[in-house]
Amino acid sequence: MKRRPVLYLVFAIYFLLALGYGAVNPLFEAPDEHSHYFQVQFIADVGQLPTVGLQPDPWLGQEAAQPPLYYLLATLVIAPLDTAGAREQVWRNPLARFGDASLPTNVNAFVHGPAERWPWRGYALAAHLLRAINALLGLGTLWFIYDSGRRLWPAAPERALLALGLVAFLPQFAFLHGSISNDPLVILLCTAALWQLLRLWQEGMSRPRLLFLGLTIGLAILTKAVGLLLLLYAIPVLLLTSHVSRFTFHTLRLITVWVLLPALLLSGWWLWRNWLLYGDPTAANQFALHFGGDRHYTLLDVLGESSSLWVSLFAVFGWFNLRAPDWVYWLWNGLVGLAVGGWAISSASRRLAALLASGKQQDPNPKSKIQNPKSLLGLWLLVVYAGLVRFMLITPAAQGRLLFPALLPMALALAGGLARVKGGALVVLPLTFATSLYCLLFVIPAAYAQPPTILPADVPAEATRLDADLGLGVTLVAAQVETTEARPGDLAWLTLYWQKTAASPSTFNLQPDESPLLVVELFGRQAALVGKYEGYHGRGLYPAALWPPGRVVVDRLAVRLDRATSAPAQVNVQARLVDGRSPAVVGAFKVVPAAWPAPSPTPLARLGDAIELAEVGFLVNGDMAAEIVARPGQVITVAVKWQVTTTPGGDLTTFVHLGDPNRPPLATGDSPPLGGDYPTHWWAGGEVITDTYTLTLPADLPAGDYPVWIGLYDPGSLARVPLTANGQRQPHDAYRVGRVEVTP
Repeated sequence: MKRRPVLYLVFAIYFLLALGYGAVNPLFEAPDEHSHYFQVQFIADVGQLPTVGLQPDPWLGQEAAQPPLYYLLATLVIAPLDTAGAREQVWRNPLARFGDASLPTNVNAFVHGPAERWPWRGYALAAHLLRAINALLGLGTLWFIYDSGRRLWPAAPERALLALGLVAFLPQFAFLHGSISNDPLVILLCTAALWQLLRLWQEGMSRPRLLFLGLTIGLAILTKAVGLLLLLYAIPVLLLTSHVSRFTFHTLRLITVWVLLPALLLSGWWLWRNWLLYGDPTAANQFALHFGGDRHYTLLDVLGESSSLWVSLFAVFGWFNLRAPDWVYWLWNGLVGLAVGGWAISSASRRLAALLASGKQQDPNPKSKIQNPKSLLGLWLLVVYAGLVRFMLITPAAQGRLLFPALLPMALALAGGLARVKGGALVVLPLTFATSLYCLLFVIPAAYAQPPTILPADVPAEATRLDADLGLGVTLVAAQVETTEARPGDLAWLTLYWQKTAASPSTFNLQPDESPLLVVELFGRQAALVGKYEGYHGRGLYPAALWPPGRVVVDRLAVRLDRATSAPAQVNVQARLVDGRSPAVVGAFKVVPAAWPAPSPTPLARLGDAIELAEVGFLVNGDMAAEIVARPGQVITVAVKWQVTTTPGGDLTTFVHLGDPNRPPLATGDSPPLGGDYPTHWWAGGEVITDTYTLTLPADLPAGDYPVWIGLYDPGSLARVPLTANGQRQPHDAYRVGRVEVTP
């Protein structure tokens, strides 16, 4: 297959991927996308640039301090469209979880209603047009990456194609270029500037080329603050170009007049404006203020956020709260590892060759390594990273996209390393394409999919019928707790079936703010709250105002158990509405420890066919004892360890009796195991359950020695569970715990 058709195919596939991400990702479900859009609309409506005042516009936020170029260009795109009423139509999710990918609920920052559906109109059409423009900008970035690779490796064009494909099929690149942001423009301008520097290194300086570079840098400064880093990088790099054998004032004057001055003349007004408005030419202080001021991080603190920065280079979607499957990261990490290995092998080979040829003529130009274009391109990556670290010291910014202005050296380094691994490059592009396509087709659509609706007659029979009127115009028709067993920290899944009450007020259907918030709570031992979901129905995506009349909403959601949840226990699930009526109990499941204690090989007794008594005794200072001294009226504690061989099949109660078993007990401490917090119908083979029971001695109990007995019985029939010890069934189906010596 010829190279040029493959090149065009990669460009086309990228463009379709970027358009696809822009189509399937709901509007404004990308970092600060709504602020970028409304800044464009502000300029279109008001005809002037916004500022960050003492009371910032909540729809613009800190983005109002961004350089203006992208927004001015975007204004030309949407100006002819009627976008009136956009702010009133955009519906925020008040409980969105920004930066938290631990739960599949409240991923959405906004609620997406009919105004965003196809065919797009108004602000939705304007937003999708801006997304498409950014997809086009990505084509320019890809072309500069490819041509830079061709210039670096003229004899190995497949490496340039590999670099192109790695970026084109990077999920984060396609996602970013399918959203509204000034990042795609500054990425394009920075990549174009590096391409120009590479051309200057190879072909020599000329005034038109230097002027073109200066204008490109000026435009980059007018797009994002990283443009200033580009200026600070380009000037010394030009002085180090291989065409400059020594420093001359002529060269410095040439670079100053044709690069530095055009860049500053183009962008200086913006820097001066920021200084007058904010006391900072970059306006970075406004971003810090938006997040509460300088967070005073140390370099060690910033390095601690490296994992977030790393994964978001590859595939983190939404508001940093939607991650790809682990295999996507394993694949990209594997490619980076292969590339590093390829470079290491190549370096070792060169060193060996140099060692073997040590007697030959040395390099006459010791500056050649410094002036090597590959080294200087790598320096740009370090400059961008250093700038990002400086920014992260004062404000949260561990976002991989902020390194994308250095995509060119990253892509070339990755491609160069992979090309050195024999046969490695053959499967790279199909695999990277698979990661981007999978995220496009499955990860993002699933995260924002509204729950289905069914007819009332189609509610499945296995769901528990409730028909609970929770108030506020909402009825919980049925519920099904899907999770039967979980561990602390796990997700518990359930499905709730909802319907609008026939008598719902008309305003309920018209006013989004009147849609009730759902609360699902998990209660463990002693009714302690061990998990909670709060938000709109449909995992935050489908408020009741959007429900169709006469249909049942199938709302499947997950609630995470606290990692400190006491186990084992029965967890009861309740659902209610904020400001609604009493909650409805929708079901229960059991929570078990991460690992059960080892069972005793020699249990003391066996109760029925399912339970064994492994240990029992009086609890004294944390230890078990067979005898105890107590006074009348004192409370004594009996510690027990049960081990289960098979599911008992019903609920049992433990009896703890004081006195002669042939007579009525002098005192009892009967209780379900774990106080009823872990009924025996949940018990299963292999479980080992530690429990305690209390027994209050009568206040008038005479001094003497008294035995204490333990066993199990059916609370319905009061029949005791057969108890055997040493193969013999015990009288009264009771086991002797020990002796209590009662003293006056």
